Amino acid sequence: MENSELITKALEYIRAENKNSEITIEDVANHAGFSTDYFNRVFLAHTGFNVMEYVRFSRMKKAAKLLRTTDKDILDIALDCGYEAHESFSRAFKKQYGVRPVEYRRQTYKTEAFYGDFFNDTVGARLTHEFKGYKTADTDEVIDFMLESNALKYGYAAICCRVNGGVALYNGEGFRDGFIWFSEWNGRFMGDIICEDYEKIAEYLKTFSDDRFDMVITTMDDNKVIIDSLANFGMKVSEIERHEGRYYTGEPYTITPPDGYTVRLIEYENYDTVRTFCDRNGCFTHYIPHMKQELHQRDILGNEEHSVFGFAIFYGDEMVGISLGGLQRVHGFVINNCVTTTLLNEHENEELYQYVFKYVTNAALEKGALPFDDIQTPFTKENSKSGTFDSSIFGYKTAGFSCQIK
Repeated sequence: MENSELITKALEYIRAENKNSEITIEDVANHAGFSTDYFNRVFLAHTGFNVMEYVRFSRMKKAAKLLRTTDKDILDIALDCGYEAHESFSRAFKKQYGVRPVEYRRQTYKTEAFYGDFFNDTVGARLTHEFKGYKTADTDEVIDFMLESNALKYGYAAICCRVNGGVALYNGEGFRDGFIWFSEWNGRFMGDIICEDYEKIAEYLKTFSDDRFDMVITTMDDNKVIIDSLANFGMKVSEIERHEGRYYTGEPYTITPPDGYTVRLIEYENYDTVRTFCDRNGCFTHYIPHMKQELHQRDILGNEEHSVFGFAIFYGDEMVGISLGGLQRVHGFVINNCVTTTLLNEHENEELYQYVFKYVTNAALEKGALPFDDIQTPFTKENSKSGTFDSSIFGYKTAGFSCQIK
């Protein structure tokens, strides 16, 4: 465990220092608290990479992200990734990705970039090294299994597997008896247990029980059933934090807008208006810069598969609100994720909040998406109120609870 935490520190340092062309193995070892004598051997055992090999790998991942999500000049990207010359950067990039940076940008310019494409690349190696007997499963097979066994219950988890990256870990004969999807965020391992067998769930919770792990189970059971079932297998639960996921599977709503209000799909041509609104009102500030790239790829380059799915709310010609969600896709399964609305104070009223929620639900249905309401997601708390109504009154039905077990 001690080495594991030091390896995490080393990885964080490498990613933070990607721009530093002078970084050495001694720098990384000293920062992580290792003796340099055997650091490379320990690092290789945990991650599958030599230290300097991972430094180069991490730089190229950063370069790929910048090539896909920005219009930066390639020389500027090279400098951002610790290379002082275009040619040396281009050679290193081709060695990792098989094509030069300019070709990679051309090949991927319509492809949406996900967090998992650039991060969570060592999770499987680190955990299987530390926890002997655990194996990794093929990601596509795992996603197909979740969707085929219960798309409503596990569909959102399947989406997260694709978007966030990571790895499915299991012990026993195969992952279909139960597995954990692990990803890493801010130095912590997030484990989503997909399993119906409480004996195996208890085993997983006992194994991954120290402070590095946040463990979640997806279930429809209430707290008492969870606590009693895990107690039967020697697992004491001190706290359960529940997050409810709901879907709408009904027909489109019949709706009439409140007097004077209209809702319009956000398109590339009106991005600047939306950006100004969000900057002035401090809403969705973490997402808006990324939205421009997504809108450009969807509206200008013609890629309708992109997840960006936002709406501006107008009173006459004045923009008075914004509602964002996202069309997330995996293996043909599509959800409209987390309808979140912010209105100017003087235009806040329950009728408008409810109208916008129904409008976006209808728009998702038209796109062939299953509307999804993660009613306690942290995303909804960023300076947005979204009304006081409960989506269940509009026919949204609970498909499962994501329960963090402590």
